Amino acid sequence: MEIMVGDFSDDNRSGIDSSLHRISAIRNRKLQIIGLTCRVGRAMSGSAEIIRDLVEEGGSILVIGPPGVGKTTLIREIARMLADDQGKRVIIVDTSNEIGGDGDVPHAGIGHARRMQVPNVNMQHNVMIEAVENHMPQAIIIDEIGTELEALAASTIAQRGVQLVGTAHGMTIDNIIKNPSLQILVGGIESVTLGDEEARKRKVQKTILERKGPPTFTCAVEMISRTECRVHHRLDATVDAILAGKTPLFEIRQMDTRSDDSLKTAQIHGNELVEEYEAKSIGTGNGDEVESDEENENYALDHFEKPKTGGYVRRSSPVCVYTYKILEADLLQVAQVMGLEDNIDVTDDIETADAILASSSEMKHNPWIRGVAKFHHLPVFVIKSNTMAQMVKAVRTILGFESFGSTLKRPTKSSLDIEIEDDAPKRKPTLEEIDALEEVRLAIEYIVIPGGEPVELLPRCSEIIARQLELVESYQLTAENSGTELNPRLQILPLRTNKKTSLKSSKSCSTLQKETSTKPLTGSSGGTSVSRLPLLPQ
Repeated sequence: MEIMVGDFSDDNRSGIDSSLHRISAIRNRKLQIIGLTCRVGRAMSGSAEIIRDLVEEGGSILVIGPPGVGKTTLIREIARMLADDQGKRVIIVDTSNEIGGDGDVPHAGIGHARRMQVPNVNMQHNVMIEAVENHMPQAIIIDEIGTELEALAASTIAQRGVQLVGTAHGMTIDNIIKNPSLQILVGGIESVTLGDEEARKRKVQKTILERKGPPTFTCAVEMISRTECRVHHRLDATVDAILAGKTPLFEIRQMDTRSDDSLKTAQIHGNELVEEYEAKSIGTGNGDEVESDEENENYALDHFEKPKTGGYVRRSSPVCVYTYKILEADLLQVAQVMGLEDNIDVTDDIETADAILASSSEMKHNPWIRGVAKFHHLPVFVIKSNTMAQMVKAVRTILGFESFGSTLKRPTKSSLDIEIEDDAPKRKPTLEEIDALEEVRLAIEYIVIPGGEPVELLPRCSEIIARQLELVESYQLTAENSGTELNPRLQILPLRTNKKTSLKSSKSCSTLQKETSTKPLTGSSGGTSVSRLPLLPQ
């Protein structure tokens, strides 16, 4: 039987016509071929089912793995999936004819995807740009991004609204970060010098490594074997965690080779197994388990004490909180201002945590965080914004000082999910009330808390002073009347409230409200023309 082997190109690779096999040459010093390496190529239908959900989401995918682990087989099936199943215009930039096979007619394994051959290995980046400019692709498949020019071309393609699927050699994303030629794929790395105050706030050295910009790819897949991979749903968050010296969150997926329609997936934080189940719908990430609301409530009653306020608080002290995308220094500063630094602590190890604190935006982009919380049986406290008021309310709710009442939500396959809601006003405030409350907020967040200095507010009417008192109390601070009967005003004190002081402040506040309400105000200094505090920064 005669086998037609093509000519060897400048990268010493050749192929067999109408097949996916690859033959590489070993030459001596006289450039004579003295050895061959034959690699068998296969088109394995269903090999990309393990990441079908990532492909269908339309984001750019970076596949990382050592040589021979099956990266080319995976992206070949991804090309067929995009072209045949989703009907997209797919262009394959095939450098050594490894994806589509040797010859002018590509292998049937890529489906209806089109293939562009590269005449010279050094021209791959030019062919990548040409594919975008000339052939209107919706998706581009690239194998073995290895040079800085190819990485720059991939970054350009990703910024033009084209779904990009590429491979790179390496064991983990950390290898890509340390590769100077491929750093741009993860956003680029730069050295940043912080100020003394910022370095103390972050608890890091003054010179740190940070990501320059957004990564080229949306998510990344680290191939461990042909049937197992690690999925990083957000490549930017993974890179930031690695640069900060933390263990990133990722998901381990395993293909069950014993059956054709079953996939085992697991979510992992570091080396800890979080969740494992079988999904009949391959790659959807949704299991068939349903945990009832009653089971969630029973767990909360078993692991938390329920005070009279209606919240839950861990029996162990202090409470360890794992923060996700929230600065630890901000939470510790709020706890210190509230005088609860001995009752709450921040941990980087989710296994030792008692609760998880995250923002609502991160929970929307990363719903799989609830799977991490479910395995460790942790409640998830969700804040809408990283404002000081929301952080104060979150701390109070975590420690059980404030009821979350109807805000308790128990979604399917999730641990306890508690949303920290904003205090919505009962009626529409006037412009003067808005200005007065903003005056209180700025004074507390910029002067009282950071500097520990008292601030005297502008004169206001009794109704507005009552609203200001409520806001001051929500920050766990005290206030006193420093004005006159004709011009009542508040002075915010940098004093933490406790059980005794809170009783005194509540009595003084009620007394102040009575005095200001029973004694009418005269003059025009009630606050019609209001200006902000002169010492507050713009």
